[in-house]
Amino acid sequence: MTDQRIEHIYSKLKAEVLSERDSNKQLIKAEQLIFYCWKNYPLRFSDEDLDSILEKQMIVSKKIEQNKNNHFVYVASTLFAIGGHTRCILNFIDNLPSYQHTVILTRQNKSLPDNIFESLKEKNVDVIILDTKNNILEKSSKLISRIDSIFPSKVYLFQHPDDLVPLMAFGKNKTHEIVQYNHADHVFSLGAKYFSKMMDFRYTGALISYFGKSILKPQIQVLPIQNKYETPNRSEAKSNLGFDSKKRIVGTLTNFGKAQSFNGMPPLVNIITEISAKYVDFNFVIIGLTEQEFISIAGETIQIPKNVFCLGIVKNPEPYYKTFDYFLEPFPIGSGLGILEACKHGAIPIFAPQQAYLCSTFDVFHVDIQKCLIEATTLDAYFLTIKNYLNFDLDAIKNLSEKIRLGIYQFHRGEKWRENLKNDGLIFQPSNEIDASLFLKKEALFFQEYQKKTSDELIEHLLTLKDLVSKKVIISLFIGSNRVFSIFKLNKQNAKRLVIKFLNP
Repeated sequence: MTDQRIEHIYSKLKAEVLSERDSNKQLIKAEQLIFYCWKNYPLRFSDEDLDSILEKQMIVSKKIEQNKNNHFVYVASTLFAIGGHTRCILNFIDNLPSYQHTVILTRQNKSLPDNIFESLKEKNVDVIILDTKNNILEKSSKLISRIDSIFPSKVYLFQHPDDLVPLMAFGKNKTHEIVQYNHADHVFSLGAKYFSKMMDFRYTGALISYFGKSILKPQIQVLPIQNKYETPNRSEAKSNLGFDSKKRIVGTLTNFGKAQSFNGMPPLVNIITEISAKYVDFNFVIIGLTEQEFISIAGETIQIPKNVFCLGIVKNPEPYYKTFDYFLEPFPIGSGLGILEACKHGAIPIFAPQQAYLCSTFDVFHVDIQKCLIEATTLDAYFLTIKNYLNFDLDAIKNLSEKIRLGIYQFHRGEKWRENLKNDGLIFQPSNEIDASLFLKKEALFFQEYQKKTSDELIEHLLTLKDLVSKKVIISLFIGSNRVFSIFKLNKQNAKRLVIKFLNP
């Protein structure tokens, strides 16, 4: 189950971090290790040894606590023209008009994209870009100095997991309330326990925080993406943008970096090319990718199909979301926020394999939409799922679309979001009924040492978790396509033994 090569490289990188005596070089190596884990997922979520090493270098502020003002600060690594962190921050600002807002960027090598700069300027948001020529500790010192001078009500962290500047700045300083907002379910990160709060986007992230990062009370905060319930006219929306109103649209959102191939997975453009050739009566719309970038990734020999539209950077994607009949999660790197933004207009989501493996649709939408529970955990299953959904009849699409829009409205509208924010979101309680399938998958991954042990030993370990999941959910694991024995590579006999032991007192 475990890729021994990944584990070997992880151990080697960790040893280099632990043995390095130069402070700045050690932090750089730690960031390199996190970046490797971020991209390759070594079946672990945190590392206490590395946390302890980093703690020795955290900056201590001499600032005396004072009265907090009506001010929110957002610390991010970079803001792209289209990106999850960018849109999360803009959503916060839009839904909190009574607050003053400041954005501090730690890795913005280039100037802000024009559309983001104009949007923040229009909202009177202060933007501070730390000098990227400074080393990690120098930037951390400047960051805590800026925060001390503002003394905001709250600081929200939207940094990339391999950006250690916020951790070095805030790890030992308890005078500010620091909230790490993990909207992307970053699987591996360091130092999460040092922040005031860990705010997750969904139960997937809360599970990782609780069981993998030792966060005793992770919280869940949905995203503020809708203030009113709309019933859009999709045909009219298509016509307004020059599309054939009679053709269904499969939309997606990505950027040049995320659309690349890695870990042997094909790039998104190859998938779009293959599917669009089979479904010539559908239009495929890609937000965030230009035609030149499409060709650069796919290769000069590939010609962009006539039914594929590369829109590049779109300042306001909302009109395009309204045209989508389906939202194809970008592959190989998914977009949880993009799914919600498109599905608030009723687009039917099709999850990429790695996202289907890590989360359920109930988890994302907070609403029971049985048909959307997609188990496309392999590339073949992904293609099959796409084909099944594209063959839906119009009535089925309409009914499912309405359920999705209503579910999004109930849990993600701005008023609901502000209420949750005021009450510190939803507290994750592992004693409650949780997504048992997801939970057990996590256990199988996290305890990778069981790969060398017997099925009996794995079963005995899983039995220690039986109080955390309900019988109803456990039973469901064995009647669908996503059975436990396929996850753990157990045979049917051992799987049956496992479920019997789970259900018996």
